[in-house]
Amino acid sequence: MQNSNTAANMPLTFTQKARLLVECLPVVFFTLALIFVVTLLDDITGAPTSPVLTLFLCLVLLFVGWVALQRMRDLRLGVALVQEDLLERSWHSRRTSGPNGYHGKFAQLGRMRLSSKAYGQGQNGARYRISYSPASKIVWSLEKIP
Repeated sequence: MQNSNTAANMPLTFTQKARLLVECLPVVFFTLALIFVVTLLDDITGAPTSPVLTLFLCLVLLFVGWVALQRMRDLRLGVALVQEDLLERSWHSRRTSGPNGYHGKFAQLGRMRLSSKAYGQGQNGARYRISYSPASKIVWSLEKIP
């Protein structure tokens, strides 16, 4: 059995890589939206573009760019880390639907997002062998430790 402070790794699956790539798409969309607003919108509307809109798009682009950078770091790493830890609490956020709405709090790893598979495997207060992407803080799977 592996020491809980030692992390191993396993290759990311095709599905895990695809999810990380899909979560990079907002940066492409908001980059194109910003380019459109700065270059074409005033020609279409006949009025100058609001600086508030441009500032808002820049702020959104910074945020989604940071998220995409984390996903790309995990893709470049190419592996999910595996570590033992205690699941203190898991929950589903009502504000966020879909796979982004599952979260867990672990004793050593802290707060992480859970894939729907991991959320279904979790039981509060149990120890697990956790497969996760460190930069994105996504738990891919939980394997209960007897």
